[in-house]
Amino acid sequence: MKALVILFPAYADFEISHSLFLLRKVAKMEIVTATVDGSPVTSIGGLKTAIDVSLENLNINDYHFILIPGGDGIDNELMNNQWLIQQIQSAFQSRIPIASICASALILGKAGILSGEHFTCLAHTYDKYQSLFESSFYTGQPIEVNNRIITAKGTSFAAFAIATLKLTGVELTDQEWEKWRQFCMIT
Repeated sequence: MKALVILFPAYADFEISHSLFLLRKVAKMEIVTATVDGSPVTSIGGLKTAIDVSLENLNINDYHFILIPGGDGIDNELMNNQWLIQQIQSAFQSRIPIASICASALILGKAGILSGEHFTCLAHTYDKYQSLFESSFYTGQPIEVNNRIITAKGTSFAAFAIATLKLTGVELTDQEWEKWRQFCMIT
């Protein structure tokens, strides 16, 4: 099984680090990184990231999970990429789970897949881009899990990681879930 991680310059590496670890170590997923043009990117924390594929050269249906971090460059790099918006819509229609943290809720809003759903992100992101979320319900909660979509505030990365793992459908005992909650510092 493969997880697609959509990256861009100045993505928030800290928001997805636990999720990536759990997807790979526990859910045994292959992690595939993508950017608009397939070029390496540097995260907001200075992490230089090699990229596996460009967005235009992938088939969204080859993936079993999509992970999108927030970050400073999302509204410049991804929000107006119509091809990406169409792929997110296609993934949603194909029932591929999507985990979106912080400002990446903008992509889901632009794709229209939050329509009628509860969602969250940081308040200033919501305030600045309310028009993208007119048919959605902003809660301001740390995390929202609806069907096969997760949205979370960027500060809720630990809870986001556990919700991401659960969304994969991995089967764990109560003791194993507790172990990973403790790993992520969720008590």
